[in-house]
Amino acid sequence: MMNFQKQKGVALAVGLVMLLVLTIMGISSMSNTTLQLKIACNSQTHNDAFQAAMSCVNESIIQIDRSGTWPQTNTCIIAGSNTSASVSTDYLGCQRKFGGDLEFTAYEDVYEVDSTGTATGCGGAAFSRVVQAVALKSAVNCTEQ
Repeated sequence: MMNFQKQKGVALAVGLVMLLVLTIMGISSMSNTTLQLKIACNSQTHNDAFQAAMSCVNESIIQIDRSGTWPQTNTCIIAGSNTSASVSTDYLGCQRKFGGDLEFTAYEDVYEVDSTGTATGCGGAAFSRVVQAVALKSAVNCTEQ
């Protein structure tokens, strides 16, 4: 027969230490998961801002191509979302466009489209800037500058 009087609670101490180790691992795991969630959410918010800026750039390019005029400034608001963008367009001038064999083919108007997108989410805001040079076929033959 075993003598239980001499054990003095060693099993209890070992059990409590194991429980403490498991608790620390659980808290560390939850903390890591929370950090990963914040990173993913911030990345999504930044992507939304970039997409808003690109959408505004594309809208301005379409307007220039269709009407031959360019908006000096424009604000694009994406319906049903937490994003917006502003764009400014500068006319850089006219240049000659050459074909593949360096023959003169046409004139192009060159524009610089600069857009800044803003998105909010996850308790913060993100900004993204897109600058794009665009060359479109000129409606009239302009002279090079």
